[in-house]
Amino acid sequence: MKRLLISAVLALFGSASANGQSHTAFLVRHAEKAADQGNDPELTAEGRERALRLREALQPANPAAVYATQFRRTQQTAQPLADALGLPVTVIETSSELAGKYPGVLLERICALPNGASALVVGHSNTLPGIVEAWTLAPVKPISDHEHDRLFMVKLDKCQVSGSLDLRY
Repeated sequence: MKRLLISAVLALFGSASANGQSHTAFLVRHAEKAADQGNDPELTAEGRERALRLREALQPANPAAVYATQFRRTQQTAQPLADALGLPVTVIETSSELAGKYPGVLLERICALPNGASALVVGHSNTLPGIVEAWTLAPVKPISDHEHDRLFMVKLDKCQVSGSLDLRY
């Protein structure tokens, strides 16, 4: 079902643009984290299962890059897909001081990928809405503490947003 969903969405968005660079970004919040492990917790068993579902959902899109923050929960969410594709999880650090620059840094990295490529970005409930809003210039509903299944899909043509979807996986 998930493979069908992503395949249908990719078909809807179309493939590489004939007139310029085209990319697709998939943005998700990290999976469920342990509550008793301080500021850098690992995923729970439920979170590890969700990371496997993410792999199954996005593997047909064949991302060319996988990005995560410096926190274990984002990297562990991204790792199953990265392993399946033979890619590293590229860490791009974020902090409250870097928050204003973070959407632009991600956008530059994604737009530097080959034409037609897609990328996965794994972030946090307090960073993803801001990234999507910065790119799309449209308001994004906040992500609640217990919400781990939202998947934002953003289509970029010549590094400008040409469409976006707020999905579930």
